[in-house]
Amino acid sequence: MEKLKVLGLAFLLLMGGGLAQTLVEATAVAALASSLDPAVRLPSGTYKARSPEPLLQRFPEAKGYALEAFVAKGIASRLHAAFVQQVLTAFAAVGYFVEGQEEKVVDGEVRTKYLLRDSLGRPALLLVVRKGEELVYGFGKRK
Repeated sequence: MEKLKVLGLAFLLLMGGGLAQTLVEATAVAALASSLDPAVRLPSGTYKARSPEPLLQRFPEAKGYALEAFVAKGIASRLHAAFVQQVLTAFAAVGYFVEGQEEKVVDGEVRTKYLLRDSLGRPALLLVVRKGEELVYGFGKRK
């Protein structure tokens, strides 16, 4: 009986550690629009992240940008390429066009940085991190 208790405790500890390793924590509310640019309509399955700090750790060059982070959940997170294309289309619809793209793989994470410019020529970033079924992205305008 004591072995069963120890095994159960070990399972709970392992389970808690696995859940704590998500890329970012999301709030419970779905994000419909960017607070930096309310004209941008975000795809369904998008949730606002509590903090953009995990993205800033992965993309230190984004420190000069006002950044907000989002998490894709459910089916949206499993359809990485289609979801990212939907996000880029939403930004293009309000005048943010892709000028460049950089992608690298670090420790199993695919990190993609899209360099955007709005219709007035101001720089912006779209940062995407994918790992397994997790998809986190952030949008930032130059401060």
